[in-house]
Amino acid sequence: MLYDRLEKLAEDDQPIQVGIIGAGTFGTQIIARICQMQGMRIAVVADLITERGSSALQMGGVSREAVTLCDTAAAVNDAMRQREFAVTDDPAAIIGSAVDVVVEATGNAEAGAQHGFDAISAGKHLVMVTIEADVVVGTTLRQLADQAGTIYSLAYGDEPALAIELYEWARTLGFRVIAAGKGTRFIPDFRKATPDDVPRLYGFTGDDYNAQVFCSFLDGTKHAIESVTLSNATGLTIDVRGMHFPAIDLRKMPDQLALQSKGGILTREGVVEAVSSMKPDNTNVERNVRGGVFAVIDAPDPQAIESMAAYGEIIGMMIGKQSGQAMIYRPQHFVGHEMPLGIARMMLSGETIGAPIGQISEVVAAVKKPLAAGTILDGEGGFTVCGLAERAEIARQQNLVPIGLTQGAEVLEAIPDGGLITYDNVRVKPSLALELKQQQDRKTTGP
Repeated sequence: MLYDRLEKLAEDDQPIQVGIIGAGTFGTQIIARICQMQGMRIAVVADLITERGSSALQMGGVSREAVTLCDTAAAVNDAMRQREFAVTDDPAAIIGSAVDVVVEATGNAEAGAQHGFDAISAGKHLVMVTIEADVVVGTTLRQLADQAGTIYSLAYGDEPALAIELYEWARTLGFRVIAAGKGTRFIPDFRKATPDDVPRLYGFTGDDYNAQVFCSFLDGTKHAIESVTLSNATGLTIDVRGMHFPAIDLRKMPDQLALQSKGGILTREGVVEAVSSMKPDNTNVERNVRGGVFAVIDAPDPQAIESMAAYGEIIGMMIGKQSGQAMIYRPQHFVGHEMPLGIARMMLSGETIGAPIGQISEVVAAVKKPLAAGTILDGEGGFTVCGLAERAEIARQQNLVPIGLTQGAEVLEAIPDGGLITYDNVRVKPSLALELKQQQDRKTTGP
């Protein structure tokens, strides 16, 4: 059992040494949880604000006296030998240290790409929490890790990884996956939401939150990123640009997430989709999968579906009366709190919860309002652009820029309301993420 193997590492005083870059909400959850586990320890935390790293460790029960501020990899290694907990503001101190695995949790596409590339180059196993980077250059990073003999993995506990788990369950057992994805709260009017709308639409008071992060969920960008992460790790594709975002009661999902020829909304099978808990009139769907993940499946033989239908909802599966399809689902996810399970499996068994198999889909950028030449884009969750899920071949044909590369880009010519960001109408600022993305696209399309 996993617990027994971790316990043995603890008994032998050979814990898995974890370095984590980013002590935000997700990172803090990971840090605090690992601090309570056996056989694994947070050796070092990197954050631009070192006090955040220290606070995250203290939330996990580490005393302030056991936390050491380090500015070099050598200092981190010294702290590890003395079983102290290192905190640094320099990710290079983690990457150059003796940690076994690096967890990238900054949430920033360009930083995630840089740290991921550096970690793999240093021979480190990598868990990419920052799916903002994964959807842009994850395919390349995974290939580099394979070549280096290291492991690149998505983060268990996050919605894409849990949806991958359902997909793998279904495919391994011989079912066809018609659609898979996540539940959320979204209506089309939210596309143009800005950080200024976050307090009203979320009901927040005070200022103890990151408005741009929450706006990324509101305007649909984050849902597109999570869906494209799932797409690139499974081969499932996008049905329509921006996805359907249907508001469906979970009991009706097997029938509505079906081909149009079967009375559903899909033009093709094998897609990713986000299903909303909120109707366009702002009322809520009675039974929804907000916060959960799902897979609508079918079988080449009717026996399995018919057999499961005989049990009704008692076994937690929904059967479509019209389509004959079934839906398996998990009603919740626990974000960073269960992510250490993925690290343990990766380090003890060499298994990932998922990684890109190719650039199947992209998250392209559309403007929220007319933009004049000279405008500087503020990226994901900002005032200027939102992200839409699209098939990768279409994104390449139309020269569309991924949302993860829009931060700091300069508009070269006026873009009308709802227009798409292309490499022709903006100047993308130089970065390693841009270089890796360009290399990745060239490999796909050829010289």
